Amino acid sequence: SEVVLEDHEQMRALLVDFEAFLGRPRPPIGEVGYHTWGSELAQRLVTLHDRLFRHFRREEEGGLFDELRTQHPRAAPRLKRCLDEHPAILSGLRELMDEALGYSQGEEPMDPRLRRRVGAVLRRLERHEEYETELVMRLSMRDLGGMD
Repeated sequence: SEVVLEDHEQMRALLVDFEAFLGRPRPPIGEVGYHTWGSELAQRLVTLHDRLFRHFRREEEGGLFDELRTQHPRAAPRLKRCLDEHPAILSGLRELMDEALGYSQGEEPMDPRLRRRVGAVLRRLERHEEYETELVMRLSMRDLGGMD
């Protein structure tokens, strides 16, 4: 569980940095810097997707969730909810990656709210990670006898 929690900390730092990038102005297509902004957005999405894919894989295959489900059968639906959200989050990131690449090549995004949509996916991911961290910690504390 320490590896998962440390992973969550690194993920949180990556998201904070990403959100700071999103907070800076986006140059309109045709103006100086729009290629760079689109390329950086695409690169950040690719990096996040790659890190998240590996992070989710560790959670799914590392045995921690299976162990927690066995030790805390009543928590099984909440653990399943966490795992079930993984493919949707990754799919949302892939969709945005395609649009960001297009923007960096001078194509108008299909949806002019590209930056807002990226922000929404990041917030969804933050909520997911917070919920998961809290759940894992709460269940692990019970195992240590820290909670009843």
